[in-house]
Amino acid sequence: MSATNEFIPTTLVNQDLERLKFAQNLRRNPADYSQYVNERVDGMTDEVFNRKRAAFQKAQIDLGRYMDMDHNANFYKARSGDVDRLSDVIGANNKRIEQNLNRDKDISKRQFEINEWYNYNKLETLFFLQVFFISSLCMAIIIYLQKNSTITNAVASLLSAALMVIVIGLGVYRYFYTKRTRDQRLWHRRYFGSAKAPKPAKLCSKGGEIDMDINSIVPKSATECADDAVQRFSSWQDSIEKEMMAYQETGATPNGINGQKGIGGLVCDNLS
Repeated sequence: MSATNEFIPTTLVNQDLERLKFAQNLRRNPADYSQYVNERVDGMTDEVFNRKRAAFQKAQIDLGRYMDMDHNANFYKARSGDVDRLSDVIGANNKRIEQNLNRDKDISKRQFEINEWYNYNKLETLFFLQVFFISSLCMAIIIYLQKNSTITNAVASLLSAALMVIVIGLGVYRYFYTKRTRDQRLWHRRYFGSAKAPKPAKLCSKGGEIDMDINSIVPKSATECADDAVQRFSSWQDSIEKEMMAYQETGATPNGINGQKGIGGLVCDNLS
């Protein structure tokens, strides 16, 4: 559109003429020229000064922001360190409280076990004393009946001996059961002794090789059969090598083993 506008060249010419006329007027009037130059210099100076001042103000504001960010980062770091140390103190305190609770729990549990063992031991001792007291009363009755000639001396002796055996046997059983069989920590638990741990099976030697007795897993007859098969295969392989060597050297067809044509002979016949 601008390329086809016919008024554009005229306008450009008029602008150039206006500039020339303005320049001529300035040359004719030195005062106006000096005023124009001073105005232009003052305008450019003011523009440069305003730009410098705006840039300085912007740099000052940015520097203040950067300083605030740096102070905030330092404060955040300090507060984070305080929170971290406070967390460590709280964690250590909680751990100490947990250890104390576990210790009190273990002490209470152990004290309960001691009290239970002590009480049941007293009850068992009381039971033995009751049996002893009942046996004494029975023996007193037996002696009274013996004095009245109600029972003979032999029967009285037999009954007294039976009572004494029962009391003594019960006391001995209690003593040895408490000392050797009953657990010294829990009253209601029996101690069976410590059993030896089974020896671990050694499957590999120090060098990494398999160290295992195959006869313990596979029957001996199977291993012997496998060894015989391996031996036959080895002899068969050796015979084939000999037949092939004879065929390569002499060109004769091998006869196999014991006059029979072997696999090597069949191969050579096919090749020939």
